[in-house]
Amino acid sequence: MIKALIIDDEESGCEVLEELIALEHRDIELIPSENTVQGAIRAINSHAPDLIFLDIKLNGRSGFDVLERTGVAEYEVIFVTAYSEYALKAIKAAAIDYLLKPVSRAELREAISRARTRIDEGIEQTDKAPPLRPPQAQVVDHSRSDKLAIPTNEGYELHSASDILYLVADRNYTKVHFADKSTRLTTKTLGAYEAQLTNAGFMRIHRSYMINLDEIKLYSPGNGGYVKMSDGRRLEVSRRKKKELMSLINLENDLMTTG
Repeated sequence: MIKALIIDDEESGCEVLEELIALEHRDIELIPSENTVQGAIRAINSHAPDLIFLDIKLNGRSGFDVLERTGVAEYEVIFVTAYSEYALKAIKAAAIDYLLKPVSRAELREAISRARTRIDEGIEQTDKAPPLRPPQAQVVDHSRSDKLAIPTNEGYELHSASDILYLVADRNYTKVHFADKSTRLTTKTLGAYEAQLTNAGFMRIHRSYMINLDEIKLYSPGNGGYVKMSDGRRLEVSRRKKKELMSLINLENDLMTTG
């Protein structure tokens, strides 16, 4: 199943698209639609859709605001809008297609077919255009990869990377989970820690999770599957990260037989 989200500030627009999808795309599971930027961001963070149908104008804001706040690393984008002048910007944002309202069944079918191919193939974000991020959001971290600095009221706590089980994105914050079962909430984004910890035995398996590979106790395959960490918690693996994870934990030869 493909998990999809419709983002449109007009209820009628959501309803029409829902009906068109229901007619011939039974493999698409629709998350309840959203009509604001903030609602869309919450839905993406909560449900991790594979595909979003995105309008340009959202109650005085822009659909591009949604992309800037979430990135496009874990989902494909089909713009569905009444505004033709943003097509070039949409292409630069690596959108699958740019459909003008009223949307025809044929156009929608073709767009969804392309999205399905991209999702099934698990094309990595590095093969696409860069995500829409303002320059100041790019993080360059030259600190040591074996130490993690967490801001506190007194300064910075320094922790060994080996003491960390996993990190969980919490909007613009990150919650760090340690082997002693303690946690710390930090004002850095998960992306900032990803730049630092990738070379220290960590992997970002999902938009919301980065894990210490040594702390995996079980991997259960599926569309992406999930890992069970040493503290018993199960963390979802995105489809695009499945092959990379299996390679890193020496299961690449079993990839074809496990799904």
